[in-house]
Amino acid sequence: MKHTENLLSRHLKNDADIRYPDFDAMWNQIQQDQERCPELHVSENKEHLPQQIKWKKTALIGTAAVILMATPVYAAVHYNWGELLNDRSGIQNAMQKDLGQKLNQSVTVNGVTLTLDTAFSDDNRTVILYTLDPGKYRGDTLQFPSIGLRDESGKLIKGRYYHVPDQTDGKFKGYFETEWTPSGKEANVDFTVGGIQILVPEEKEITLNPFQQQSQVFNINKDGLGELVVSAFNEKEDKMMLSTSLTFVQPEVRDYAFPYVKIYDQKGQILEGNAAGIYGKPGEHGEYISEQFYNLEKLKQQAASYVLAYSKEEGKMEQSLDIGIRLDKTEMLSGTSKRVLNIPLDQQSDGAVIKEAIITPTQIRLIVTHSEYFMQLPYLQYTLDVNGSQLIGGVWPSDDPAHEAELRFEVTSGLEINQDTPMTLYARHKVNYFQGEFEPIMLSEIGEKPQYLDSNLGGSIIHWTYYRKDGDLYVERYSDDLHFGGINQTYTIQKGKRSYGTPAKTQFAGDGKNLGIDRYNNYTSDSAIVYPWMYSTEEPEREVAVQLENKN
Repeated sequence: MKHTENLLSRHLKNDADIRYPDFDAMWNQIQQDQERCPELHVSENKEHLPQQIKWKKTALIGTAAVILMATPVYAAVHYNWGELLNDRSGIQNAMQKDLGQKLNQSVTVNGVTLTLDTAFSDDNRTVILYTLDPGKYRGDTLQFPSIGLRDESGKLIKGRYYHVPDQTDGKFKGYFETEWTPSGKEANVDFTVGGIQILVPEEKEITLNPFQQQSQVFNINKDGLGELVVSAFNEKEDKMMLSTSLTFVQPEVRDYAFPYVKIYDQKGQILEGNAAGIYGKPGEHGEYISEQFYNLEKLKQQAASYVLAYSKEEGKMEQSLDIGIRLDKTEMLSGTSKRVLNIPLDQQSDGAVIKEAIITPTQIRLIVTHSEYFMQLPYLQYTLDVNGSQLIGGVWPSDDPAHEAELRFEVTSGLEINQDTPMTLYARHKVNYFQGEFEPIMLSEIGEKPQYLDSNLGGSIIHWTYYRKDGDLYVERYSDDLHFGGINQTYTIQKGKRSYGTPAKTQFAGDGKNLGIDRYNNYTSDSAIVYPWMYSTEEPEREVAVQLENKN
């Protein structure tokens, strides 16, 4: 396993590839509907809501600095940025066309030098290439506690970054990206980095028995980590999920620890999981929850030892690095155009309408409006055919998530686009969501021994398993019908009000799995009546093609 923090501490690679689990939509609606799902009202701190994986975006920003003028002329860069920008072909396209704004501005604090090389600001986003000489703060994993822009009014502008060490000189090269862009052609901003952290891998051995039915508790009490709770769930087809919940004695450690369970075999080699894990889901009381998946027989035969692996802080510079710059979009606007569309995404269903396309030298952004409050777009895969070139895109957050969504596509190197260039959007793999009053599921003889029953929902047979564990009631369900997407969540009726189970397993649309698990805390009765709240069906073969032609 590649060291987890080396991946996550960068905060950026290809955000558009992330497809959110169904409960993300519920958490996004908690502010508007707390009564519906009180158990999931976990935090008022929106940084802890699942918009990252860790979850999506990083909270950013440091302090302001004196504004310096930058010349909006492109010049040859000092580094070969190609490898760094593999997932940002639109920026490569702009560089090849001699677009971009050469900055060449530096600041040095305590021997640490930050240099801003080039800025690319258009009507879709702002990207800034930078290099960092860490001075005495050396290490393979270097993290910024915060990074971002501050506009002239003092408003903090969020964004993400990605950087890698250059093996030749020990410096780091990276880029910062934000969807924010100046409203006019120019804007004065402060680029600010709130210090640097050097992280190193650390391990704490735990005496874990993954075949024990009850949860196991470990007091880590080291490097700001608190209590670790590990619970194992046997899934179908000889699979096991290890669910971990970790608290922090020092809350700030959550931002860089990236803890996970690491398993070694008898030869001291890392035992790999059989599916991608999920890390950093927020718990009801701020816990750091993760899910890791293994083959049950492989675990039984090869696992020899277990450790909690995490990152710890080895060094730190707290002073911020601030550079004032004047962003200029003039060069980029030469290849920018807009198309007014107002075209339904799917003629056979109401709701989503492609409002407009914003085309820049680096990216094509489609604004999609919808009548349903906080609607999830019905398709999972999006491809944009631009005069024969296939651009792969995905769903991005919108400034108005209640009524809009965005699809973004990286422009490939050398691609020329004008107002008459033919563009066709292909949307594939449709997901249908159903919410309403469904038949209740009667659970009887609840105990530690699992009980089983089947039901019918939307024409699919649902297999239910329920049992008591650690004093809580767990309700599992899945279907052998691969077109059944899963039951989002279940609830019971308590004193005339709905009481929703807490999801104990993350569900993703389109991953071929529909197993869901809900937990009802401190459940003492030997019977229960549970109701499905929402379920989905999937049509992997479904595809629509939409020609994006001006409608004005």
